[in-house]
Amino acid sequence: MSDRPDAGSDPDDDSTSVGRAGQRRATEAVVSLTPSECWARLRTHTFGRLAVVVGGRPLIFPMNYAAGEDALVFRTERGVKLAHGPGSTVCLEIDDYDPHTATGWSVMVLGLLEDISEGGDPRSQALRKLPVRPLAPGIRGSWLALRVDELSGRYFRGGWVGPRPTPS
Repeated sequence: MSDRPDAGSDPDDDSTSVGRAGQRRATEAVVSLTPSECWARLRTHTFGRLAVVVGGRPLIFPMNYAAGEDALVFRTERGVKLAHGPGSTVCLEIDDYDPHTATGWSVMVLGLLEDISEGGDPRSQALRKLPVRPLAPGIRGSWLALRVDELSGRYFRGGWVGPRPTPS
């Protein structure tokens, strides 16, 4: 769900849609988003789902995040994400859907998860200054950064059209 009313649901809204994909939306049902369109959505939203593989099984966590220059950052406490995430490739997905216009979009980020809680390098320090406000209660003293290695997104319009029933 979006963080502001009607964000990203209007195909002509230049605040979240730019470039060739915005021009093609009027006629195409599914359009790939450009990297700049994906980053625009990542920067205007703060909530997504983080997928971490533990013991060969995917686990998905709701997550508040903030977008930096080349990474997404979030805060957490001891648990699965901190124990199994750093050093592994994870996926974060955000999306929005407007049932009134039957339009929606999704953005997916794949990359290496890093623990930047105590990093003294300038990048880690800058990422820890981003305004991450976790929804979940608790101290959330550990900082994790998802380095964006792969980025993709799609815009959908029109909804699913199934096969027509055959007359009996």
